[in-house]
Amino acid sequence: MGAKGDVERIEKKLISGCKKHDKSSFMELFKLYERYLYSICYSYTQNEHDSLDIVQEIYIKVFKNISSFDEDRPFRPWIRRITVNTCINYKRNIKSNIISLNYEYASGLCLEDTIVSDYNLEEEVQKKELKKIIKDGLINLPSNYRMVIALRYFDDLSYLEISELLNRPLGSIKTDLYRAKAILKKQLENDMEV
Repeated sequence: MGAKGDVERIEKKLISGCKKHDKSSFMELFKLYERYLYSICYSYTQNEHDSLDIVQEIYIKVFKNISSFDEDRPFRPWIRRITVNTCINYKRNIKSNIISLNYEYASGLCLEDTIVSDYNLEEEVQKKELKKIIKDGLINLPSNYRMVIALRYFDDLSYLEISELLNRPLGSIKTDLYRAKAILKKQLENDMEV
């Protein structure tokens, strides 16, 4: 059994303990996911204090709902869904149209890879400059575009999952992603000409 199998075995044991209201199991389970949850929250808030508050709210939600978790299913998507939903509710509660993204937490930067491959950028373009251009482009996107970009490329949700999560038609999600990438590509072209 590999490292992944060991983690899953430990995770199942901790979840079982959580369902029996064992506080030490609960604390250990959250130690496993603390950074992951924080990074998702921070991508939505761009604020350490707010992110920590949201993580605390997630702890409470998971503690209250752990008994409904199906142990035959993977835990990570379940807790990610709670985290993303809590972050979306946070956004709604502050009634802000500005959503900043901390794109650097995403390993591999799928969005950067997409833009780079679409444009076949010259090799001398330094990765650091490209990240700044993309970050600037994300900041300038309308909030609904930023949201679908974040969910698709940073949270690795499918189009269907995004549609269900945001309660919007699948076609609208695809259109927003297409338009957001087109805006980012145009921004990239303009920045590369300079």
